[in-house]
Order: sequence, then C-alpha cells, then structure tokens
Amino acid sequence: MSPSGSMPWRIVSALSITHLVSYGTLFYAFALLIEPMERDLGWSKTALTAAFSLALVSSAFFALPVGRLIDRGYGRAVMTGGSVLAALLLVLWALTESYPAFVLIWLAMGAAMSALFYDAGFAVLALNLGLLARRGITIITLVAGFASTVFIPLLHILIEHYGWRGTILAMAALNIGICALLHASSIPAASKPPRHESGSRAVLPSLSNPRCVLVLPAFWLFVVTNVLQGIISTGLPIHLIPIFLERGFSIDAAVAAYAVIGPAQVAARFLTGFGERAMSLRGIGVATMALSALAFLLLPFVPAGSWLILAFAGLYGASNGMLTIVKALLPPELFGREDYGAIQGMIAMPVRIAMAAAPFAFGALWAWWGSYDAVVALCLGMALCSLATFVLNLALAKEP
Repeated sequence: MSPSGSMPWRIVSALSITHLVSYGTLFYAFALLIEPMERDLGWSKTALTAAFSLALVSSAFFALPVGRLIDRGYGRAVMTGGSVLAALLLVLWALTESYPAFVLIWLAMGAAMSALFYDAGFAVLALNLGLLARRGITIITLVAGFASTVFIPLLHILIEHYGWRGTILAMAALNIGICALLHASSIPAASKPPRHESGSRAVLPSLSNPRCVLVLPAFWLFVVTNVLQGIISTGLPIHLIPIFLERGFSIDAAVAAYAVIGPAQVAARFLTGFGERAMSLRGIGVATMALSALAFLLLPFVPAGSWLILAFAGLYGASNGMLTIVKALLPPELFGREDYGAIQGMIAMPVRIAMAAAPFAFGALWAWWGSYDAVVALCLGMALCSLATFVLNLALAKEP
C-alpha cells in the first residue's frame, strides 16, 4: 500500500470498528461482569480482578513477539488469530465453573489483547500506510475512544435480559462475526515490509535488529515516561470517584466530573491528530505531560462543591487522550521508522506490567496512609517526573 496519497479508508475504518469492539468486550466489559459473577459463583472481587490483572501482565510478554510478526508482514494472521482466540476464550469463560480454569483463561486472554489492542493496530497501520499512519491512528483512537460509551450501556442491557453467561457468549459472537471477519478481509496479506527512504527522520541509521534501541538513553527515558503515565492512567480511574467523595463532593458531582474525562479525551485526540500544522509532535508531547502535571497541581486546591473539579477532569482527560497519540506516533520520529511493531512491543512490556499493578498499589497506599492524599501526591510526583524525563528525552534524541 502506498505510503502517500489518499487515505485507504478500507483498512482504517475496519480497524476503527474492530478496536471499538475489542476494547468494549475484552477490557471495559469486565467491570460490569464482576458483580453477577461474584453473586453466582461466590468468588470475591479481589479474586476476579486478580485474574484480569494477570491478563495485563501476560499481554506484556506477548507484546514483543506480536510486534515482530507484524513487522514481518503478518498483521492479518496476528489480528485475525487474536479475534478467533478471544472468541474461543470468551466461550470458555461463559462455561466455566472453576476458578483455576478462569485464571488460565485470562492468562491466555493476554495473548489476544496483545494482538488486538492499540499497539498491534498501530503497527499494522505503520507498516501498510507509511506517512499516512498518523492520520489513520488518530481516526482509530477517536472511534475506539467511544468503546465504554457504546458497550457499557449495551452490555448492561444484555446482562439484565440474558444473564452474564449469555452476555459473554454474545461478546464472543461479536469477536468472530465482526472483528475476525474484518481483520481477515481488510488487512493486506503477508508481504515483505517496505523499506523506508534513507532520508527519513531517525536516530539510528539502521534497525535491522530492533534491540539496538536498548543502548539509547533516550529510549529508556521514553519508557520511564510511559510507565509513569501508564500507572496514572490505569490506577487513578478505579479510585477517582472515591477520591472525589473523600474530598467532600457528592456522588452526583463525582459522577458528573468523571463523565467529563471521556469527551475530553476524544476532543484532545481530535485536536492533536488534525492540528499537527499548529504544533510539532514533540511540542504536543510536552503539552501532554504539562497538562497532566497541571491537573494534579490543581486537585489539592479544589474546595468541596467547586466547579473546578470539572477543570481537573478536563485537564486529566485531555492529557490522557493526547498520550495515546504521542505513544503511537513519536517513537518513529525518535528511533526510526523500521521495526515499529517490535519497538512498540519493547516499550509496552514494562508499561503493561506497571499498569497491571497500579490499581492494587493505589489501594494499598490509601490503606497505609489512611486517605487518598498520598495517592494524589504520588500522581503529582509521577506527572512532574514524566514531564522532566520527556523533556530530557527530546534533548538526547535531538538530531545533530
């Protein structure tokens, strides 16, 4: 596929839909299914969420091999196989009565997540769209950003009418009937990856071995930045409403503030993706980290009942939304366009492990300190550190 010219809407629209379904059924659905499973099977919330965390850890170890396969031109096989595997595991989940089997199902689900979530889709676009990948990635994140908006109410209705087992079987049907078919029909078949022009922007002259980036301080600074922001973006949402309540806000105000985050993410992604002429990608990255730090600088000073809580939610949501774009698009600019999938896999491994531990770590910090003040202070410290490491990263990666 040509790296320039008109947007190849077939693959972009297909991946937008499949990411919406994959995130809706494999990520956001779990929160709705915890309560009915706990009631019917007698398993605790801790036991259930532990299995989900293991899936995130498992996905970290599949990230690199999945990226390498996509770099070699096997994106269709990887993503189609991921959807088939997800559907099979969902069927097994719907039938399970054994907790050890449930844990094994979610360990295997990590492989499906690695093949279906953003990193895999972005790598497919980078390989097949070339310079158009930036716009395609933006479109995918805009559509997939509505996964919770679409699937939370939809799955809630299905659970009420068909129970949690029937709902999971419906989720399996969506992964086969929509995702697997679209992946098989829209992603180009295996082919030799295109070689980029020697004049393309890159720190390394050649990445025939993608592990060459491991010797670059800029690479590790980028990993640290993403680990810190990943901890915030995964750990905070689960605890955010309790944080608002502890600070004196009503449940209605807390829910209203939480509801601002999603639209702020989508709006920021839109402005980031289609406003590249106004600001460079590196400038957007600095703004992303600065907005995160500003949000947590503001939060401790927001009095109970103040509308400023909406400003915090908007700043946090905007930063979170922009971060997805920066993580996807900046590595080729910093480390070269070759072996995109493998490099993203190496970045994703420590990030996903940290993300898996974040909700539990935030809860443990709250229990140890006796309030969420320590969690807010930790988030502020991590946001400031991520800003510092990102700026230093840009300085080290700057071309001579």
